[in-house]
Amino acid sequence: MTVVKRVDATYGTNNERFSLANKMHGQYFQLYYQRLMTMGPRVREAAREKWPNCPQRNVLELAEDEECVIVGTIYKDMKAKPIILDEYVKDYDREEEKRNQKETYTGEDDRLEFEDEGARVKLLNIDAGPFVTGVVCACKGKAVKGDFEVHDVVVYAAPKAQSAPVGAQKSGSKYVCLVSGFETSDAEEGKVGSVSVLNQMFVDYVTGAVAMGDDALASEISRIVRIVVAGGSFGTRNGATSADTLKGLDVMFTELASSVPVDVMSGRTDPSNQAMPQQPLHPVYFPEATRYEKTMRLVTNPHDFKVDETSFLGTSGQNVEDVMKFSTVKSEEAPSSFVGEDAAKRPVAALTQTLTWQHLAPGAPDTLACYPFKDRDPFVIESTPRVYFAGCQDAFGYARVKYASGEDTLVVSVPKFAKTGTAVLVDVESLECKPIIFSL
Repeated sequence: MTVVKRVDATYGTNNERFSLANKMHGQYFQLYYQRLMTMGPRVREAAREKWPNCPQRNVLELAEDEECVIVGTIYKDMKAKPIILDEYVKDYDREEEKRNQKETYTGEDDRLEFEDEGARVKLLNIDAGPFVTGVVCACKGKAVKGDFEVHDVVVYAAPKAQSAPVGAQKSGSKYVCLVSGFETSDAEEGKVGSVSVLNQMFVDYVTGAVAMGDDALASEISRIVRIVVAGGSFGTRNGATSADTLKGLDVMFTELASSVPVDVMSGRTDPSNQAMPQQPLHPVYFPEATRYEKTMRLVTNPHDFKVDETSFLGTSGQNVEDVMKFSTVKSEEAPSSFVGEDAAKRPVAALTQTLTWQHLAPGAPDTLACYPFKDRDPFVIESTPRVYFAGCQDAFGYARVKYASGEDTLVVSVPKFAKTGTAVLVDVESLECKPIIFSL
């Protein structure tokens, strides 16, 4: 029998901006201000490139009928939008609120307003559907009776993109395995001990137990250099979890970490803070797995990291759900390069839209809970990643988003493993992407 050694890869993270180590005591206007101060110059530059002869004005400087460009932040007025403060009202029924949740809260009567550092103005002649509150953009148009009639919009400013590795010595494929939604819970059916059969099949694959006598499969598995669990390790946030179930999850991660480096992100159903950015899960949940200090990492959501020279940026899916609920992003808007299941087209389109906006979660804090950062907006995409993913989705799909510079980003919808039995392998060098499907 041939003994195959697992391939190594370099690794680093850039998650400091998502840390809540320093207590924040601020107002949310400071977060919006930091967002505008960071993204405003990029959008102004893009506006100058597109409309070089059109003057840029502040809202307070608008003159009637003068065609000009204004740069600021979108506010979307939605009558159907849930009001987050309602939960603090007396007699608020949380269960009724859950029952009334909708797939989308958009409506034909949605309207847009626009705010810069000095004032706010209503936007006319623009479809509100594709936008969400918090998007920084440039609008060309003219003031009409105190409002602003929009003629064109720039929502994309060419980001600082990371080039594909050039001249690197090719030593064969290296894979990052993206997986999410193990959804381990006490109510789970089909268990082996305290771990579901599907979960155990995944463990056996990653550790090479299924490759006995199959050199080709063993070689592929040995090239998995890191596993990223993009949230959803626990099945329910509010339900009690038995000691046996916790132990089973700990044993599973212990087996994985003994074979390959593992990053475990927090997610919506996991026992972490609910507001974004979510902090790492507490090591107390995984006493055995965290003994592997070099290979078992509990990380933030979002997660920003690099494997060799390839940058990855991803979330556990809350940002995608937010865009789909509060905008009219459609499946047809997925890039033409889309590959995968039809149910993944809309999540991929939503991910692509946030990439275009250069912001992980523009809806935060208006429609997506987040912390009131006063010195930065941690969700601004400072440098365009080569791989951009969201976990806990309903289906698998991916697309290559191309830029004018010739570079591109791989956008991936990572499905819930408990529902689909699907994990995703991403080739670090070529960015080729393929599903690994397990079934009973």
